[in-house]
Amino acid sequence: MRSIRDEPRTEDDGIPTDHAMATSPVAFTAAPKDESVLAEVRKYQTCMITETQEREEYRDFLEKALKPLGIYRDKFLPEVASSCYKVTFDGRMAAIFRLTPAAPESIYHEVIPGAAGRQIIEVNNVAIEQSFKGDLLLGIIMRNCALLSHAKGFDYVAGLIRHEILPMFVDFGTIPVRHAPLHLLGDETICDYVTYFMTDRKEHVDYAVSRSYHYFHRKVTMKRIAADVAESTLCPTDALGG
Repeated sequence: MRSIRDEPRTEDDGIPTDHAMATSPVAFTAAPKDESVLAEVRKYQTCMITETQEREEYRDFLEKALKPLGIYRDKFLPEVASSCYKVTFDGRMAAIFRLTPAAPESIYHEVIPGAAGRQIIEVNNVAIEQSFKGDLLLGIIMRNCALLSHAKGFDYVAGLIRHEILPMFVDFGTIPVRHAPLHLLGDETICDYVTYFMTDRKEHVDYAVSRSYHYFHRKVTMKRIAADVAESTLCPTDALGG
């Protein structure tokens, strides 16, 4: 039976607070604390979807994100047991994701080392609005999935990811599994692989928090460096001082 753990501290809707990360020394084991980075992260708000209108907006967002890629299927819509979430930026929906308890005979239990008989929650419907691609959103979603999985009493949070974008998740810190390729869409040219976080112990969640802040720090800093370089090339310094 799953138990609801005390860690981490959450808001009423179950979303971990950014305050918890900002005040936890664990967050800064891989990168120094920078208030300007934390300020960027705070611009994004994550909340669980509960209202009927919000669920319709969620479905519309999912359809608009996946149909242009040719990968939308009705089976991707939320199940009764699913918890759906949205991430907003300045009041605008920027991303969505959902968490669903995996059945005991799931592929995750089969291929994740040591997962047989354990509690696993699946993350899917990860969709990001086009203008936010390459931003902080993937890190925010992955961090919150790990924290929510732990808070809800699951041992793992896992997902099936297309091979082409798997490096994005692994770069964040999820653990990839080498197994025979799966074909979620029924197309043998599209290969899907399992990737996951362990979430049964606090130190596993500490890793996700530390990794997420390192990800945010790197993203924000590199974006600012790129802006500095662009500005310097627009106003080059005359090497002769003229």
